[in-house]
Amino acid sequence: MSRPLADLFALLAFAAVGVYSHQGALALKDLFRAAWPFLLAWFLVAPFTGTWRDGRLAPLVATWAIAVPTGWMARTIAYAEPLDESRFLFLATSLGFSLPFLLFFRLFAGGFRRKEAA
Repeated sequence: MSRPLADLFALLAFAAVGVYSHQGALALKDLFRAAWPFLLAWFLVAPFTGTWRDGRLAPLVATWAIAVPTGWMARTIAYAEPLDESRFLFLATSLGFSLPFLLFFRLFAGGFRRKEAA
């Protein structure tokens, strides 16, 4: 599996678990509503961090550290959500749960490689 595809599946799975845990069901429109801000941010940031061309962990973590908060902010703005305690809990949850999904799916995309000696 390619790295971009692994990332796509990871973020969709992350969103699906979140939607299901809150709604007890998984409608496609709800999955799209939850996932698009994170997917948009990820696919805009990833080419600049080198996460797809470099199989190491560091570029993936850099992309995650930029894209997840960016996706959270895009969602907050797009849906005019108030910046209250629940929004910041959602950011913390998004950061805490998205990375394990990304790591898990990346293992299926060939794992990670060590930095090559120069």
